[in-house]
Amino acid sequence: MKQLIRLAAVALPALLLSGCIFPPEPKTTEAEEVRILFLVIFALGAIVFVGVEGFLLYAVVRYRRRDDRLPVQHHGNTKVEIVWTVIPTIIVLILFVTSMFTLGSISARSDDATVIEVEGFQWQWTFRYDTGYEVTGTPGDPPAMVVPAGVPVRLVLRSDDVIHSFYVPAFLVKKDVVPFGQGQAPNELEFTITEPGIYRGQCAEFCGDLHADMTFTVDARSEAEYAAWLEDPGEPTPTAQPSIPEDTFVVELSAENIAFSTHELTVPANEPFVIRFTNLESVQHNVSVYDNEETLFEGQAVTGPDATIDYLIQPLDAGEYTFICDFHPIAEMTGTLTAE
Repeated sequence: MKQLIRLAAVALPALLLSGCIFPPEPKTTEAEEVRILFLVIFALGAIVFVGVEGFLLYAVVRYRRRDDRLPVQHHGNTKVEIVWTVIPTIIVLILFVTSMFTLGSISARSDDATVIEVEGFQWQWTFRYDTGYEVTGTPGDPPAMVVPAGVPVRLVLRSDDVIHSFYVPAFLVKKDVVPFGQGQAPNELEFTITEPGIYRGQCAEFCGDLHADMTFTVDARSEAEYAAWLEDPGEPTPTAQPSIPEDTFVVELSAENIAFSTHELTVPANEPFVIRFTNLESVQHNVSVYDNEETLFEGQAVTGPDATIDYLIQPLDAGEYTFICDFHPIAEMTGTLTAE
């Protein structure tokens, strides 16, 4: 028993200091309020735990059996019953009031917030700005969402397939990204980052095979740096398709239900060819060609339904290559491209 007490005395402070119990340092004004609520709940829980366990230990020691005589029997104690009714009622009221105030505060909306549309899909993210700029990640190359620090940022969260969840640990708040139907308002998440920095995020709702790769970063910059970036965020994804000679060999490929229509493509070696790709669903797909780990061709993303794009691919030596959807690198969206 003494060894267990010594072990607990060492382990509990170590656990507290290691951060396994308390949340990470908050990096938004809303996160600070959530942390305060957590501390209130933790303190009340600790008081209840210590009180209950203390009375149990006291009862075990004070009233342990010493002989076979039956102890004095009691049939209720009005004062004790009042105490153990009033104390939980007060605790519940405190938790209810503080929770409602916190929920109301972090759910408030600002009139001057920077609005960014966030689209979650299996298994990555697209961030769209009102300037027309957008960035889409792949499981191997997650996107970065650039936001201003010190001003409110509102995310409009949409999903094209299943339920995802937008979560940044340093923000201490997560929000489900739900595929609402027509006419239903999407979920929104608003926060104000307190200091510039890079914050890691991820999908916090199990959403399929590559859920673990559905990550992203939030790049918080000063207002001046954000304004400068917004004027020149980088090169947009090209949308113009190259001109294709009439005699170019064309091979057909489509995608539906997150799967390619075939896993075997054959093209002529040592001459250009076209993969005519049709996306039959409202989820982003593309087709890229690899030789082991080397990228030979990276196809532009296309979102359906019934959207078709021609990928003009330069001549390949005779041999076998791999074609794959960069957004869904799973067995159903991987195949062998044979040049002969």
